Amino acid sequence: MPNVSILSLRPPRADNASDAFAFRTGLRVSDIGEIEKLVARTGVFNDEEIVVAGSLAQEAIERGEAAGYAFLFLDGEAGLDGYACYGHIPGTERRYELFWIAVDAHARRRGLARALLAAVEDAVRRAGGTHLFAETSSREIYAPAHAFYLSQGYTRHCTVPDYHADGDDLAIFGKKL
Repeated sequence: MPNVSILSLRPPRADNASDAFAFRTGLRVSDIGEIEKLVARTGVFNDEEIVVAGSLAQEAIERGEAAGYAFLFLDGEAGLDGYACYGHIPGTERRYELFWIAVDAHARRRGLARALLAAVEDAVRRAGGTHLFAETSSREIYAPAHAFYLSQGYTRHCTVPDYHADGDDLAIFGKKL
């Protein structure tokens, strides 16, 4: 089993609440199913996307660092409250991608998504990264994700028409760190 470490961060909240999030960075075999359950509970992702989310964790367990994926987890009483998966983009110089960020509905409105994204950005900076990108769908159900990225200083760099399916464009957001 990989080593499990904890990263504590104060969430960037306007009310300056004193509670802090303790993110786990170590990946456990049980996380594969927990990730799939969490991603499914969001109600945003289709069945294939849910499998992909779990498969990245499976690959990271099987291949370790060679897989190129890093994870942050916030464990809750009933399972995962939130997680993020990110990694270096192969063939690029100091560019990283946020592959997944998801927060359970019962854990929303506490600043967890902001804290997760801030923790990912900090980890990318520590690794020497200078840019972080996130790809998403253009479907209406993703409008909150778009607003979230924009509110965190990301720019919508481009749209690739009909990328996922007819009428479902690829939206790429990015931020220079």
